[in-house]
Amino acid sequence: MYMAHERRRYILRLLEQRKHIRSAHLARELGVTDETIRTDLVTLQKLGLLQRVHGGARYIPPVANNASCPTHRLDSQLAIALIPHIPAHATIFLEPGVLAMAILAHLGEHPCSILTNSPDIMRALAPPATPQTIICTGGTLVKEEKLLEDEWARQNMKIDVAILSPPSISPTQIAYHSALRARWAQAAIQAAGKTIMVAPSRALGAPAQHSVPCTPHLLITEDNLPPNFLSIKTQTVPYISPDSFSADDTFDY
Repeated sequence: MYMAHERRRYILRLLEQRKHIRSAHLARELGVTDETIRTDLVTLQKLGLLQRVHGGARYIPPVANNASCPTHRLDSQLAIALIPHIPAHATIFLEPGVLAMAILAHLGEHPCSILTNSPDIMRALAPPATPQTIICTGGTLVKEEKLLEDEWARQNMKIDVAILSPPSISPTQIAYHSALRARWAQAAIQAAGKTIMVAPSRALGAPAQHSVPCTPHLLITEDNLPPNFLSIKTQTVPYISPDSFSADDTFDY
């Protein structure tokens, strides 16, 4: 049984692929009631992420989402900017979080394998409609962080691209509030041929305790870059002021 947020991410991915879905078919596919699906569709429509129609829902392209919730607009724009930089059939390491789920929602049919230590990402990719291959690092679940921990897996990672969304980025290092996340990031950076950082601009120069040396091959962020970041290769999306966020908006990455 999928949690509400997992169902809704799955619905959005399915809409991107099919452009139109029927509530009854979706309820059978996910093993839930028609009323549950209607509630999901109402919630997603309020966020401007789809349009409800008789018997189901219709896809709204990302540009249309821009008139709605700033949180969803920003993570969608960052994810859309990233997708072309993921080589076809590459194996990528993807950190968990809101940005990771936005990336998964916009992958569509993009062929790749995703190595992850996150049960949330594994569940999000589990439905048959998602074509990407899942590679689990294995290990012991650290419940407080919802991450798998395995030293051997970190030392033997085989990936092409590390996609990281740290809460703190400087031109020469990244940092995390969690020591475990920092260890996984360091292993991914060492194992990958290419490291891409994806984060809102509030991460640039933000404080965090557990640092990892890293100069990314590419930084995808908002276009209000501080001067000390101009030496890094970047791709930017329009800046969204925190003042435009409502009290109900969250961006936990």
